Amino acid sequence: MIRISLRDLTLLTKNQIKQASSIISKAFFNDPLMVFLFPKTKERSFKLSSMMELLIRLGMKYGIVHITSPNLEGIAIWFPSNRSKITPLMGLLNGGISYFFKLGSKAVKKQNQFYKYIYSKHKKLMTSFHWYLSIIGINPINQGKGYSNILFNSMFNQIDKQNLPCFLDTNNEKNLPIYNRFGFKIIEKYEIPDSNLINWAMIRE
Repeated sequence: MIRISLRDLTLLTKNQIKQASSIISKAFFNDPLMVFLFPKTKERSFKLSSMMELLIRLGMKYGIVHITSPNLEGIAIWFPSNRSKITPLMGLLNGGISYFFKLGSKAVKKQNQFYKYIYSKHKKLMTSFHWYLSIIGINPINQGKGYSNILFNSMFNQIDKQNLPCFLDTNNEKNLPIYNRFGFKIIEKYEIPDSNLINWAMIRE
């Protein structure tokens, strides 16, 4: 596996996980996927941080979770492509049992169906080694201040030296111009079965 020099990144620490999950939850509160998983606003407020906490824990174990600064203006979670498929076992080994009870079986089932389908697309579209941007979130009070530049460029500086592509997918059309600004191009647009969601797969060569 090609490795990233962690000395060049500000990494999230374990004692920052709760705060980071709260910040990402705020950033993604109105994201189409989150609204689909948790249609009721009150339910989303209660459950979303648990979902993000599990993702952060998985990112810290199998990928890279880096931040803009210890103040957590923004957080990004990257996985090398050979670790980008999150299996139920990986979830269970990282606190997934309590996560299941907090979210409820209905939401977990919808989430699993969603991620299983987009991973099948991911695998089909990207056959060579690459870095996968699982999520990037900026605290709403800090959005528009250039913090996304810090998160993207700190990884790009190293990934470009490796001559590797980056891949992401999003179901929020409003994010497309932002990702495009950082060099990502749409390679496929598709509907998610049994949902009202559209997904865009994007690559940065």
